[in-house]
Amino acid sequence: RNLGQYILEGSKAGAAAASVSVAHDVVPLHSEGLGRIMRHTVRTCEYFYDTAREFGKRMADKVRVVVPFEPDSNLACVAVNPVGNRSLAAMNRFSRQVFSHMKVDATRPVQASRFIGSYTSLQKGALAEDQGDRILDELDVDPDTFVLIPGDQDREADHVYILRHTLMNPFQMDGPDGRSYVDHYWDFLEEVLNDVLADDTWRTGEP
Repeated sequence: RNLGQYILEGSKAGAAAASVSVAHDVVPLHSEGLGRIMRHTVRTCEYFYDTAREFGKRMADKVRVVVPFEPDSNLACVAVNPVGNRSLAAMNRFSRQVFSHMKVDATRPVQASRFIGSYTSLQKGALAEDQGDRILDELDVDPDTFVLIPGDQDREADHVYILRHTLMNPFQMDGPDGRSYVDHYWDFLEEVLNDVLADDTWRTGEP
């Protein structure tokens, strides 16, 4: 409760100003300071986008892998749908099970996770009709299952559940074994997708 009394940054105005001053000395606000870090993260995101399409081809016989929107910063999202599935609700159940392998688990140390991810949703009411149709077409999902108010919870949904990747670490291109961490992530995601496909409970939502 009293942590703010002792940390450099926090509610103390003087401490906050001092921390900003130190940060600007260490990472100045120009192209070779903060800009250099941002440049690395944007390049990593570009590499992620390019390799996401390669990964999609690699998994084409099992899962459709789609980047809904081309990224313009260091944030990239991926939607996944098992081949042959036409229901958006089932796709969302599948995606949630995939995410369960990369979410923070309070019962185990964060260092035990190979990768940590997050998620977001594309809401029916927030998407232009042509954009929603385009994304569902790429995922091979029946557009009639994307509705404002679901009537059939097993088939219909008012959102598209997607995996979100925030690539803010400037060292992600320097992974072990001479490969980037992005490459290692695709290996990890392939293992997870295969595990969830084998489980099959996503089809009905029943354990």
